[in-house]
Amino acid sequence: MLGTRKVKVLYDFDGEADNGELSIRENQVLTIIRQDVGDGWWEAETSNKQKGLIPEAYVEVIQDDPWDSVGDPPPPPPPPPQDSLDLPASDAWNRPDDAPPPPPPAMSVVSSSGLPHQDSVGNDEDWDDDDWDEHSTPDGYYDEQGSPEDQGVNGSGNYGLSAPNRQYKRNNEASLKSTGTVKKNFTSRFSIFAKSGGEAYLMGTSTKKGVSASVEVRIVENSEGPVWEDPGMPVSVEIKNPKKESKMKGIKSFIAYQITPSDTGIQVSRRYKHFDWLYERLADKFTFVCIPPLPDKQVTGRYEESFIEKRMEQLQRWMNRMCAHPVIRQADVFRHFLSCTDDKRWKQGKRKAEKDEQCGAAFLQAILPPEKPLEIAVVEKQHDNFHKFQKSMETSTANAVQIYHDFSKKHLGPFKREYQKVGQGFTGLAQSFELDTRPRLLDDDRPPPVSLKLTDAMMHTGKTYDEIGNLFSEQPKYDGHPLEDFLREYSGLLTTFPDMINFHKHTISTVKDCQKQREDQKMDYEEAETVKRRADVVSYAMMSEINHFHTERVQDFKAMMQAYLGAQITFYQTITGKLQEAMEKYNEI
Repeated sequence: MLGTRKVKVLYDFDGEADNGELSIRENQVLTIIRQDVGDGWWEAETSNKQKGLIPEAYVEVIQDDPWDSVGDPPPPPPPPPQDSLDLPASDAWNRPDDAPPPPPPAMSVVSSSGLPHQDSVGNDEDWDDDDWDEHSTPDGYYDEQGSPEDQGVNGSGNYGLSAPNRQYKRNNEASLKSTGTVKKNFTSRFSIFAKSGGEAYLMGTSTKKGVSASVEVRIVENSEGPVWEDPGMPVSVEIKNPKKESKMKGIKSFIAYQITPSDTGIQVSRRYKHFDWLYERLADKFTFVCIPPLPDKQVTGRYEESFIEKRMEQLQRWMNRMCAHPVIRQADVFRHFLSCTDDKRWKQGKRKAEKDEQCGAAFLQAILPPEKPLEIAVVEKQHDNFHKFQKSMETSTANAVQIYHDFSKKHLGPFKREYQKVGQGFTGLAQSFELDTRPRLLDDDRPPPVSLKLTDAMMHTGKTYDEIGNLFSEQPKYDGHPLEDFLREYSGLLTTFPDMINFHKHTISTVKDCQKQREDQKMDYEEAETVKRRADVVSYAMMSEINHFHTERVQDFKAMMQAYLGAQITFYQTITGKLQEAMEKYNEI
């Protein structure tokens, strides 16, 4: 980490914002956030708080304050060493003397954050460190005043929290100078396609890994289209009995959740950081499987009962999603997470998972698709259709989350207050009616029974509306909050698709480029067809995951809406019953 160290940009660089890169200009001053990204990349922040990745070779560290605009201009940067350009001879002769060095090569292993994953092999002694549990902000929820619980609700992750797969917003493009600007071809240096080895897989330059029958994943066709073959190993998981445990004689504390898979019935104990590790392994391994983000880590209130219950509920939903996926539930790393009870075997399995070579595009070698070749035009049309669907659903889901969040807040605040105000009005009238005295010949000013019954009915009505106000404040936990949590989960799911879409888009572009080269006689027929067959594996995997998503979506939304409307019906029937009871009081007068 460099803290607040400043750097000055030596050369223009056009970054791809969708891939987490930052566009920078010569003489611009940046703040370095991270140096440990890897392979020549740093993470930087501009003066207007835009963040992204930059090539390390394009900047120099400055110890003093940035140049003042009123003072003398800075001296020009020295030209980079000629041997650092690493260009072909023909390009080097035509390159200006002040050309920037090439950006760093793409990396083969990427974490779920979109940044390079730092392998944790050999760090087993740190496995029980509690630091993993201490990097976040409190879980926001609802309260009447919109106080700390009412934190931002637009996070892309589950339940309004920021997803581990963080996206960078695209910068406004300014006018660009041509000198020294790095141009890109159709395979981005830092895209998920390049990072996971997609280009190497398609072109046949990747190392072929031996695939055992136990890890093969088949894709079959049914009436819905290509789908992941069901391995016939259904499993469910129950998470319960969270316990606060400690180590180092109580210096470090943590919450351990007890997990019981249905197929073994053997209980295992897992902490949040174990879930986090599993998430990273699954996200790194399965390029074409939706691995929804976990709820974020938390600093304050970690041991409060309400937070622990909420966290357990979120982890249960995440595990349910993983168990329902035919590819995930048969994965070795997932089975290891669910079943291993021995500490020594756990660490051995952990090392094995972290050294797994069939990650990213390499996993495509384990996929056995149908033999039927795909039409590239049809595949491209379906790709574009789903991309439109994904963007539309992502927008509408985020909008619905905000709507139902605001609606729940109204239940807790305005709705409750307004109904109780109505009740206070009726109660005030009843209290006035109690002062009813009537002139009589005898010394008896008590109101007649009919007046007392009216007063009692009015008092009961006021109490009824007060109870209705309380019902409104309690109702969101039965319908609004579950609906909002459900939609937040889908928001997290939808954020996993852009990387897949980008990978598949580059796959289609590669196939079309190879077809053009074949037509121009720059590539032989057999080589182009081999690329096409590998691309079909990618397309079949993409279509299978899309179909799995839609199947789950229909079932999930059906169940959620039935539960939501059922709770709404019960709620309004309860209100109706209370109002009918109040009206009976007047029928007795």
